[in-house]
Amino acid sequence: MNVGALRPVAAGLLAVLLTGAAAQPAVAAPQRAEQWYLDELRIDQAHKLSTGRGVTVAVVDSGVDATHPDIRGQVLPGGRSYGASGDGRADEDGHGTHMAGIIAATNAATDGVDGIAPDAKILPIKIKKGKGPASDQAQAQGIRMAADGGATVINLSVGGPGAASPEEEQAIAYALERDVVVVASAGNTAKGESAVISPANIPGVLAVTGTTRGGAFWSGSVRGPEAVVAAPGDGILNIGPAHGYGWGDGTSDSAAIVSGVAALVRSKYPDLDAANVINRIIRTARDAGPSGRDTQYGFGRIDPVAALTADVPTVSENPLLDRAAPAGGTAQAAEDDTFDVTKYGDQGGPTDQQVVVIAAGIGLVLVILLALVIFLIWNRRRRSREADARAGARDELLDEVSAGGHPQQPR
Repeated sequence: MNVGALRPVAAGLLAVLLTGAAAQPAVAAPQRAEQWYLDELRIDQAHKLSTGRGVTVAVVDSGVDATHPDIRGQVLPGGRSYGASGDGRADEDGHGTHMAGIIAATNAATDGVDGIAPDAKILPIKIKKGKGPASDQAQAQGIRMAADGGATVINLSVGGPGAASPEEEQAIAYALERDVVVVASAGNTAKGESAVISPANIPGVLAVTGTTRGGAFWSGSVRGPEAVVAAPGDGILNIGPAHGYGWGDGTSDSAAIVSGVAALVRSKYPDLDAANVINRIIRTARDAGPSGRDTQYGFGRIDPVAALTADVPTVSENPLLDRAAPAGGTAQAAEDDTFDVTKYGDQGGPTDQQVVVIAAGIGLVLVILLALVIFLIWNRRRRSREADARAGARDELLDEVSAGGHPQQPR
């Protein structure tokens, strides 16, 4: 995810360019209007059901600028996992702040932005200083700190290629054992990543790929059998460094969106354990691409409203865990490939394939009805012509009789 520069003050620039005798002051487009992904996700409708109140989401990342107006008051102290003193409320990079905004921005600033779960609290775990990479050890320790700090959802918009380190595997297991929903970004092709990265490739983790406006698979997202769900990841506007705003392109943004949805579900269903929160998210995802689970969309595109309203059966353990599979491997797909998400309750609307079938059926019925109407009209006109012809023949016979003759017989 590349957070853009601060958004320029477009109103002033536009006013200069359009200055004239009767120039009117220019007005910048509201930032919320540029958050297209919230409209696609029907987030306003979702907020009528849940806003994430009572849920803490850990952002294990570069830290979070807790002074940004759109998240002020939402950020807990958190901590640092790389051996430095201080808490997590500082961010020299801007990445973690952007993720926190996607999850829990409150639109409190003038011309601000909205988050997926605006009433959720953010627990920032700072795993690195500045813009440099984080070590596996710092990342693993950050996951443990998040679980111990009271987070029930952990957002991991971080990672690297290859298999997970033993420390990461153990940290994920630690979080899952403590009833935490762990969400991670699948990876980005722009960084040279060609397969689902770690820690997203660890069994039990919600690995999130990216989609574009309209729901197509985003070309910048990696794909792989570990993919669980897909969410918007292309052109995601939210808060950025120095109290500004910026656009993100990456599965980091996609993962933050899913973490926000997990917070909505945990808030609305406080008695559900992490396994059933995950189960609800994947079973209500809108199937896309090839039918069933696939390497691009996983179980489908995230659907917050369906996740909050569908009738979903309970499970006894995390449906993404394959106890027989090696940690961090792709063997988990063996069981998940048979996971039929279409047979469990309301899926939040018909899938893409179902829409095509329904449309084709309706089209066929309309063609048949049109043909029937045309036939009935033609048949009625044919009968009318025949009746007119018979009536004309009778009139000729009556004319001959009335003249004193008889109709001539053919010879």
